[in-house]
Amino acid sequence: MEIPIMFEESDAVEGHHDGLVISLSVGNCMIKRILVDYGSSTNIIMLDTLKHMNIDEKNIINKSTMLVGFSGETKKTSGEITLATYAKGVNLQVKFLVIDTLSSYNMILGRPWIHEMRAIPSTYHQVIKFPTRWGIQEIKGDPKEAKECYKVALKATSAEKGSA
Repeated sequence: MEIPIMFEESDAVEGHHDGLVISLSVGNCMIKRILVDYGSSTNIIMLDTLKHMNIDEKNIINKSTMLVGFSGETKKTSGEITLATYAKGVNLQVKFLVIDTLSSYNMILGRPWIHEMRAIPSTYHQVIKFPTRWGIQEIKGDPKEAKECYKVALKATSAEKGSA
């Protein structure tokens, strides 16, 4: 019997417009500033994050892909890498596209990871919930990190406009 995943109004985090930013064990490292993004058709990891994880660039499969952003901008990937993710008892081997760019996030977990986890993220509740053999588990968002990422993104946008 499947247990339904439910969100209670009492769990809501009101007064924010933040994305869902979590921390997760990836490749035996605890990674902060991970954006859970239902709008992303792929999982993305920043090259700098891999370097901080002490993962050798030789492990990146040289397979370039062109990513297209929301406003139509394109970004070429450096390749792809498969890393283990661990979320509350669920281990998955996850393929990430590697990009060499500055970002306020260390990685983006998109629909491939969300679907494989059978997870339901809620930015309104600032939590992602998913079924496990031990029942429904959840990872709460980190509002402090989400606000920090937002501030960094705003500064970058302001700087780009100033240089145009």
